[in-house]
Amino acid sequence: MKKILSLIGICIFITGCVSNISNTYEGNTGYMQADQPEAPEHLGMRYLLGRGVPKDDNKAFENFLIAANEDDALAQNQVAYMYAAGQGTTQNYEKAFEYYQKAANHGLASAQYNLGLLYEHGLGAAPNKAVACSFFQKAAANGFEPAKRKLPACGSSR
Repeated sequence: MKKILSLIGICIFITGCVSNISNTYEGNTGYMQADQPEAPEHLGMRYLLGRGVPKDDNKAFENFLIAANEDDALAQNQVAYMYAAGQGTTQNYEKAFEYYQKAANHGLASAQYNLGLLYEHGLGAAPNKAVACSFFQKAAANGFEPAKRKLPACGSSR
């Protein structure tokens, strides 16, 4: 009997969550205030993934760029990736470098690692193994596993 009641409770919880999510995505603000616009980083993610809106890389990029220019480190990292990949915008390694640098300055390990890759391969900046390794070391110190695998090539196993 306890298992049945638990299952019913879980179903009610899930139904409530799904209902709130779908209402929010369909424009019904649900838990959000009607007079508050959705944050640009959230809109960017929704457009990027096609969650509740049609998938649109250009609109995703536009929204991430707004958030990135408001000093949001995760949005800066996403904008950098989109510039590097040419996703939703024209490929531009110099701009990718600029936004990875901004995100890395916030201590974002994945941005530190990607900045290291740009230095390593000379994309958006002159190739510089020493600087690349310093960014790999920072990212590894922040727990980023791919950076830890780069350290032996840098002469470090930290």
